[in-house]
Amino acid sequence: MVVLATVVVAVGATAFAVVRINSPLPVPHLQVQLADSQAIPGSPPALPWPSRGQGAVSVPLLGVAEQSGPEPSVPIASLTKMTTAVVVLSDHPLVVGQPGPAITITTDDVAHYDADLKADESTLPIRVGETLTEQQMLEGLLTQSANDLAYSLAVWDAGSEAAFVTKMNTLARSVGATSSHYVDASGYEPATVSTASDCLRIAATGMAIPAFKAIVGMATIAFPGMGTLRNIVTEVGVDGIIGVKSGYTSVAGSCMVLASEPVVGGHKVLVLSAVLGQQVPPPIPLAPPKPTRRARSSGPTTTTTTVPLNDRPIANPLQYAGPASLRLLQATAKSLVAVTPVASAQPLVAVTTSWGQERDQVSALATHAVVLAGWPGGRVATNTRLVDVKPGAKAGTLVGRVRIVFGRQLVGVEGRLDQQVPEPSWWWRLVHG
Repeated sequence: MVVLATVVVAVGATAFAVVRINSPLPVPHLQVQLADSQAIPGSPPALPWPSRGQGAVSVPLLGVAEQSGPEPSVPIASLTKMTTAVVVLSDHPLVVGQPGPAITITTDDVAHYDADLKADESTLPIRVGETLTEQQMLEGLLTQSANDLAYSLAVWDAGSEAAFVTKMNTLARSVGATSSHYVDASGYEPATVSTASDCLRIAATGMAIPAFKAIVGMATIAFPGMGTLRNIVTEVGVDGIIGVKSGYTSVAGSCMVLASEPVVGGHKVLVLSAVLGQQVPPPIPLAPPKPTRRARSSGPTTTTTTVPLNDRPIANPLQYAGPASLRLLQATAKSLVAVTPVASAQPLVAVTTSWGQERDQVSALATHAVVLAGWPGGRVATNTRLVDVKPGAKAGTLVGRVRIVFGRQLVGVEGRLDQQVPEPSWWWRLVHG
């Protein structure tokens, strides 16, 4: 009986020891090594704002939007045609390189062209019964600023210019351009108004449409009956400029929106600038009247030799707007910096185990570096989601996923163990199991 009792005790003790040794171990403590946000070194740049009118810059990817000061709604002339093109392309999408549907020119289109021509508006010649593709019409609209094509596209799209204008105002509200109001498709009417910042909201919407971006980036076009025509935004194709639109009337002054796409930290970054209400050169002087011999008269005589300033042509109305917008664009692009919120193999999570007097720590390292485009003075947000690991977990085991955000940039990186998580000795297991 004593032997049996001894055996029973031994078997029980062994079973107890096995249970203790094989019981679940405490989960290691995980500590995130990244701060919730990281400051981008430097201060926001002092930009070369125009001395008159309005100026604004935008870097949509980074969520950067700056303006020169208060922005009352003002006439914007042909910058309006950016909205016209966006509405047309939203309703009738084009594949880059494809002509799109054919549009037949009507008697109403030509009547409007004739009226625009008499009013000295910017136009391209069209004929009744002629067919132009949507691509050709948009090229003429955006690179030659043809008011007659703006009208024809509006009627083709919506049945009437008034119905089309309703769509334009709806689009503006949908993209946050709430200080904009359109009354025509071309921008010739002074009651069509916007702000520099709103124009950039529209431009960013357009540049996100591949067909729009391709057209405004064309330095030249071939228009039926006209041959090769240079983009009136002569900056396009020079110094990395990829668009987008100019505008001028005697009421609006000189207006310009420009875009570039520098590569920062391996990312293409769209940069936009706008200026409104810029100075224009003086009108072309009138030629002195030729002297004529007149019979003497005892009564008074009058000779009309004056033409109102607003009716006189301007040799280069964009002479000052182009450089002003270009300076803003280049200064903004130059201010962009590459940011590395996470380096390759950087510790992301500390994994700590404690077995009595023994304390061990291993790390979960970033699987790759993260490089973003940044704006000085901004902050990069990080969020780490942890995954529980067990003692004995092998090197390479996933411990955490990090979400990194700046502006519209969203990047993820994993943290994986650089070595195995230590396990306790069998004695510790026996005592503490």
